[in-house]
Amino acid sequence: MDRVEIYIEIVLAQPLLLLPIVALLLFIAVVPDEKKLFLSLVILVPWITVARCLGLGEIAAAAKLTSGGAYLLIAYTAWRHPGEKRTLPIILWLYPITAILWLFVILTTDDSAVAIGLRVQWLLVTIAALLLVKTITTYEDFLRVINGLTVGCFVAILIPLSALLMDPAAAFARGIGRFEPHGANPNQIGMLFALSAPLIGLAMMIWKKNSLRPLLVVMLSLSIGMALLTASRMTALSILMGMLPIIFLLTKRPVVTVLGLTIGSIVLMYLMSMVESVSLDRLSSLESGRTEIWSIYIREDFARRPFVGLLGTAGQSYFASNSVGQHPHSAWFSIMYQGGLVLLIPLISMVAYSTLASYKVWKNRMYLGGNSLVYSVMFMLLIAMYLQGFFNQVVYWPTYTWSFMHVVLAGLFISIWKDIELGGVDYAFPSEEDYQAREEIEELEEESLEDFAIR
Repeated sequence: MDRVEIYIEIVLAQPLLLLPIVALLLFIAVVPDEKKLFLSLVILVPWITVARCLGLGEIAAAAKLTSGGAYLLIAYTAWRHPGEKRTLPIILWLYPITAILWLFVILTTDDSAVAIGLRVQWLLVTIAALLLVKTITTYEDFLRVINGLTVGCFVAILIPLSALLMDPAAAFARGIGRFEPHGANPNQIGMLFALSAPLIGLAMMIWKKNSLRPLLVVMLSLSIGMALLTASRMTALSILMGMLPIIFLLTKRPVVTVLGLTIGSIVLMYLMSMVESVSLDRLSSLESGRTEIWSIYIREDFARRPFVGLLGTAGQSYFASNSVGQHPHSAWFSIMYQGGLVLLIPLISMVAYSTLASYKVWKNRMYLGGNSLVYSVMFMLLIAMYLQGFFNQVVYWPTYTWSFMHVVLAGLFISIWKDIELGGVDYAFPSEEDYQAREEIEELEEESLEDFAIR
């Protein structure tokens, strides 16, 4: 019996587990259309986080089985969202096209039921992300997305925190000195903290209510503290990269920095006092078995099936090569193993193009609408996602908000850069104030032309 069947049996045995999800959907149904999308983004992060925490038993099973519904909800609310919609560059449709291609190459794997379920969910991720990008025409639209996910992170952080508060020993159950809240894998739950820290740090810098800043500092400290407890090197590096623009800005605000460090230090010391030992020395070590694993994949799998990967094979696992017995620990190696160059080339091309586009947008950030810090943080976050992809396959795995945000940022940066190329930077991505001012100028110009024609 595979995992999908187990989850289905659990939920069918206790259908009341779906009651909270049904209640949420009913609540969103009665909310005005302009609020639906924000709420669906808030819901996404804790929904996906609960699905990672297998120690929550039936609740986690229900969340995991229905997690694709979170993306369907975003797709639906984005489609229903009122207002002007963006025309997407054609190249962005490579995301759903490659998602469909991915389905075909893994059809004959031994664990095809789970593989198809995951790849269908990834298709939903790409569609939901692109429909969301279509709603982002101004800086304020972008902030709505960022703020929705930030609030979702507030709620999601409470889930691993509850494990630490209720039973610290159980949160380090396997005795490896790494934080595993409610049975979640340290590297996997680390992606929640890698996303939360930059988003909360950004909120701390740009939200207008100063009364919220102490709370934001505490939430940021909790996120960084629990990330350290996972002893995940890529989580720590991802947080550092996403926070770099914020750290740079804080060096110019010594009073705020000292206050933040004081509160943060108290929170971190409190977290550390709750556990007996943590493998923090792992963070300073570069030792890894990945290079050996990669070399076997190159020799045993890529050399034999360089173009179409697992397409048409028999007796192979979707998750890991029979030659290694472990997954590749890299998004790019995983793609090459499953789909060969047919899948790797278009996806790597999108990585290169979105990186270039995000850099171009970042260079023009001072001329775009809103706060330039937003563009800097989102640019560094996207680069962190791609760098993290070298050592973990999360960036293309559908059960993380991290991977969803990756497609949203890549799609938006490509769209903005296209607008800059076509219409100039002054018209590419305005704030609502700029947009209204532009409409007023255009109306005045039209009235002047009409007056001239009458004369």
